[in-house]
Amino acid sequence: MQDNTLWNNANQADDQKFHNTFLEALNSNNLITLLMFEEDGKPVGFANLMTIFSVWAHGKAIILDDLYIVPEVRGKGYGKQCLQYIEEFAKERNYKRLQFQSEATNPNAMEFYIAMGYTPTDMKFYVKYFE
Repeated sequence: MQDNTLWNNANQADDQKFHNTFLEALNSNNLITLLMFEEDGKPVGFANLMTIFSVWAHGKAIILDDLYIVPEVRGKGYGKQCLQYIEEFAKERNYKRLQFQSEATNPNAMEFYIAMGYTPTDMKFYVKYFE
């Protein structure tokens, strides 16, 4: 016997919505994307994106794992353009959420994301590295 009370109460969703979300996850082929940015033909940054299926968001979500712009061209708007491109990409493809972590030791990144309209949360990110 399966008790779905916790799922339904926490999410206010029915079993069919969760079922459809999992079917979509199982049938997806496009899970990783790497975006490269250039200035005058020279690479100046990249964004590493992963697609996940979130039962909480009821569909696809994008995790921005890395957003890096080389220091020499920071302040030229590449980070802003990149984030806006990712947001539009997600909206056009019916993603439900864009999520990422930014280390507390990177105040410039935190300032940038807040300026772009993102709100930091108190969630903890746990990691274990393997050799």
